[in-house]
Amino acid sequence: MSASPFQDPRANDLLSRVSDDVSLLRQDIGNLLSHTTRHTLPAGMRGLADSAKTRLASGKLYTAEQLRALRGQVNQPAAAWVGGALLFGVIAAGVYLFCSGKCDSLCEFDDADDDVE
Repeated sequence: MSASPFQDPRANDLLSRVSDDVSLLRQDIGNLLSHTTRHTLPAGMRGLADSAKTRLASGKLYTAEQLRALRGQVNQPAAAWVGGALLFGVIAAGVYLFCSGKCDSLCEFDDADDDVE
């Protein structure tokens, strides 16, 4: 070992302990990186892939159920469709009559304004 520039035994002891701690820290960091790359990351990726497969499979089943339900609704009797169209027609006729009634009353006011001039 080389001679220390410090003549203080306490400073030499602390410097030696810090040097040992730094060496142990470097070893621990190396071990951590090695373990992480060999075990933790691959296990996490496998878990993530399994989760994605499970979610895709459940999404596929849900989509198939929804398509079957839609197919069942399309095959329902046309009475529901006819009833909806009839209701829409009644509403449209009411809106038309309401608007045409307002237009007639507005036209009467326009005729009265023409007489005033």
